[in-house]
Amino acid sequence: MSLPYARLADPMSCLLPQIVQTPRLQLRPAVMDDATAVAQARRESYAELSPWFHQSMGKVDQEGDAQWQSERLAQDVEAANRRERLSYLAWASGRCVGAVDLMPIWRRGQFRLSYWVRSSASGQGYGAEAVNAMIRAAFELWDARLATTGHAAPNAASARLAQKLGFRQIARQPLGCEMPNGLLVDGIAYAIEDVAVLPPLKASWS
Repeated sequence: MSLPYARLADPMSCLLPQIVQTPRLQLRPAVMDDATAVAQARRESYAELSPWFHQSMGKVDQEGDAQWQSERLAQDVEAANRRERLSYLAWASGRCVGAVDLMPIWRRGQFRLSYWVRSSASGQGYGAEAVNAMIRAAFELWDARLATTGHAAPNAASARLAQKLGFRQIARQPLGCEMPNGLLVDGIAYAIEDVAVLPPLKASWS
């Protein structure tokens, strides 16, 4: 079997869908006008998210502040315009229930995914549905070769989601993640190389 080569890809030629639709969700690129909805979701979910995202999160009052979130969303828009990070918010019945970020390495066809789900929406399959849809978009729209994700070893919810979606574990890094109290725990990495392993999902984009 021949080995793949890096691609001479122009990321700016890659079109970003404005809507990714699933049976229960609508995923849209993050925009500054979403600041109030995001602030409400992040304040509500702060205690559940901070153990895993504390290094990139603000304090609880910041996460719950619409102006602060507006500034963060402006950074997301700029990153998407440069095709460095593609941030999509997930909406159900007009309510923000989470987000999926894709960090592409365009030359390799590799997309690293990060995601979060609002506390009051957890346990309902929204995270799996959103990540499933965005992996499908990466492979079909942007010719992905590999989708990866990872989590700190104690994050049981992320482990369940990875297993549910058919990710295979590719690495376990000792001392790979730092908890808020400074405790060092293993980091676990996963990959998907073919959307055929994903659970069936009707997803479309425009």
